[in-house]
Amino acid sequence: MAPPAARGLEALPPIWPEDRYEVVCERDDPPGATRDRYRFPQYAVRSARELETAGLARRVRVVRLTDGVVIYDRVEGVELSADRW
Repeated sequence: MAPPAARGLEALPPIWPEDRYEVVCERDDPPGATRDRYRFPQYAVRSARELETAGLARRVRVVRLTDGVVIYDRVEGVELSADRW
């Protein structure tokens, strides 16, 4: 069956809002990094802090996707206040 656009129908908008923050978790075992995305900054920062507290990563940072600004990175000493997220 042809996609909706090919049949003259408009595609439905996504039901979920876009993710705006990414938590980058660098690990030693297994080596590499994982990336999780969040819509709300408070959940992203809380996730980053909990990963650090649990000892599951050697470095965790939260990046605002719209402009690439790092809002949280304990290794680099970055922890923007909530009003700047």
